[in-house]
Amino acid sequence: MIWKLALILFAIVGISHLIFGIVYVTANEFMPYHAQALNVDWISLNENYKTLFLALIRLAGAGGLVAGLVNLTLVNYLYHRVETRLIWLLIVSSLIFQFVTNYVVYCVSRNTPGDPPLLMASTGSVIFIIATLFLFAGMRGKHT
Repeated sequence: MIWKLALILFAIVGISHLIFGIVYVTANEFMPYHAQALNVDWISLNENYKTLFLALIRLAGAGGLVAGLVNLTLVNYLYHRVETRLIWLLIVSSLIFQFVTNYVVYCVSRNTPGDPPLLMASTGSVIFIIATLFLFAGMRGKHT
């Protein structure tokens, strides 16, 4: 039971990464907190800055899409079959994207007037930590 709960929590993390990815890949301008951080609105930027910002935003979104797809694929696989190396891949791939997201959001929050979604990023981290603990607890009853 705890194993399935861990996988459900990892699926929630994966879905949140996908949503982040979709929002950022489809963005036509930067987010409101980006405008706050730079103290400038999108319309006042010249085309070179717009192109650069959109490229960076979409790159971050692509990372979210990849992390989410890897996460959900591994959750689906691990639901049916337990393999230690895939468990570690699930944890590490989620950890990398979650850590980088938290670091970037924290830096923007701390060093600019921007108000990024720090609570949302932190909530994702808490879910990830709980899911990881449940995954390890659930592994005890599984033979890998």
